[in-house]
Amino acid sequence: MKKTFKTKIDDDVLKKYKIFNAGERQFDFLVQVLLNSPDGWSQDGYFFEPSENGDILIRLCLPKTIRKECGLRQDLSCAVLGGHNIYLNSERWFKGAPKSGLSLDNYRQYMISHEMGHILGKDHTKCPGKGHKAPIMLQQTLGIGNCIPNTNVKE
Repeated sequence: MKKTFKTKIDDDVLKKYKIFNAGERQFDFLVQVLLNSPDGWSQDGYFFEPSENGDILIRLCLPKTIRKECGLRQDLSCAVLGGHNIYLNSERWFKGAPKSGLSLDNYRQYMISHEMGHILGKDHTKCPGKGHKAPIMLQQTLGIGNCIPNTNVKE
């Protein structure tokens, strides 16, 4: 199933992180790569294609925007279950989340896959038990408990 998306970096993020045109293109490209990763939702038959009129908006924003748009803690990202908007927390995008146990690159994979999971109708899950891989829909940002860090949506 093909899903179209577009990306946006909020102006305040552009200024704070001094992102210029090449940086915007890099973000677009990286999001596309992460969305279509073999570890991602392609395992369920999804293909994600960028489009100026994309069905899904993936927005890199400051934590204060997360609070305003989603009513959540400022250290999270968010997407509405079955919705069309993903709000990626810029602090997490650039710094990761130590409690996840993931490197920055792997955390970005988790972040994109987790939030897209919400768009695809997936809700949060819990760690299935000690030594198991953390499900992608576990809020790994907040910690993984007894689970092992993981970025694969099927493991």
